[in-house]
Amino acid sequence: MNEKVTQAFGEQRVARLPVVAIVGRPNVGKSTLFNRLVGNRKAIVGDRPGVTVDRLESECTFGDRKVVLVDTGGIGEGTHDVMQPAIDAQVEAALEIAEIVLFVVDAQMGSTPVDDAIANKLRRQNMPVLLVANKAEKPGSEIEFFRLGMGDPIAVSASHGEGIRDFVYAIEKVIPAFNEDYLSQAESNQLASVAVIGRPNVGKSTLINAWLGRDRMVVSDIAGTTRDAIDSTLPYADGVVRLVDTAGQRKHGRISDIIEFVARVKAVQAFKRADVAVMLLDGGEGIVEQDMRLMQLAQDEGCALIVAVNKLDLLTNEEWKYYAERLDFRMRGLADIPVFRITASRRKGVKRLLDEAVKAATRNNFELGTGPLNRWLTEAQETQHPPSDGGSLVRLKYASQTGTCPPSIKVFCNRPNGLKTSYKRYLEQSFRKAFDLVGVPVRLSYSASKNPYKTDKRPSLKKSNQSGKRH
Repeated sequence: MNEKVTQAFGEQRVARLPVVAIVGRPNVGKSTLFNRLVGNRKAIVGDRPGVTVDRLESECTFGDRKVVLVDTGGIGEGTHDVMQPAIDAQVEAALEIAEIVLFVVDAQMGSTPVDDAIANKLRRQNMPVLLVANKAEKPGSEIEFFRLGMGDPIAVSASHGEGIRDFVYAIEKVIPAFNEDYLSQAESNQLASVAVIGRPNVGKSTLINAWLGRDRMVVSDIAGTTRDAIDSTLPYADGVVRLVDTAGQRKHGRISDIIEFVARVKAVQAFKRADVAVMLLDGGEGIVEQDMRLMQLAQDEGCALIVAVNKLDLLTNEEWKYYAERLDFRMRGLADIPVFRITASRRKGVKRLLDEAVKAATRNNFELGTGPLNRWLTEAQETQHPPSDGGSLVRLKYASQTGTCPPSIKVFCNRPNGLKTSYKRYLEQSFRKAFDLVGVPVRLSYSASKNPYKTDKRPSLKKSNQSGKRH
């Protein structure tokens, strides 16, 4: 495999899957085609140009070959759009690492000067290019694209699925071989999945770029630049860390555009496949209710949580002291969340933050034997006895771990309905403190079942959050 593939997206990997990049002018149906090929609605699709800003990639299979399929932002139009130079740079980067290019044109609109310009650009690329005439519901509508000199156009309708089978066969014929043994090893070495969350324009993409050491994400002063959740892979210790940059979060009442609404849904999906969420706050702004709701949402989805206050160069020592006091007060209902100070644009504090995020992910995958678990339960009751239930004694008998990420514990007792909320909160805090689970959402449930250890068979652990998290 050639050098540019081994350096795909700046990842220092020995090898990787072949990359297939979808390019074309805006609004020709690139994201719809991406979704059709991947098999789910992973790319945001809208009826206006410029919806896709960052590269969006996903593994998919064509025949017996796997590839990384990359959806790109529209190129060639919107010269007055300040975002266009950043989108162009993203497409250029995709072309630099692509093994195959899918050049998408609009069969309904016909050939345009922008298509000519893209075709001329692609001719300078030494790689296979498949010309895809999308929206070709009308027979013969692809014929005029022969003039582009990019070979026979393949007529498809991504929205209706027409012509996709022949199109996939055409892709199969040009896909190069890859090292399957390496892929299995790489996947097994993923140490953590880290989601970076926060309101728009707090520096999430800048932080990820600082970790990666290059401009993987589009960075702009425009709030809400990142609309999709974008994954990147970073070598770390003896494995890799997966980084997820989520779309900027806004209040529900201010989401008037359906594209931003879908972006928020995708951020929640990112939480489901992350071990830890790094909540990024802007040191130059106050702490608002939306910040707290987002932190709570991350923990509700089973993510460990740490907080990073960015742009510390904007605060004096006295201003930081006041900010930290306000933050501590607002987070009093959450689980002992660690707070770090960084300046992502200058890469100050970002290495330590990544180290702590990996540690938090490890804590979230916490597993405990029955001996230490039940010793904790006994000591917790001796330290603070459960309150009685209408005069009847409440006894906590045994405990069993039922899942990880987050750690989930089932406690067996004689009167589960008699446990007061305050005592349940005490047990959760006691458990987190006893096993040093800072920032980890602990799930304690209570049951009146019999002793689960009489069978001498411990139930196998499974992920408590059935959301497809991978390690």
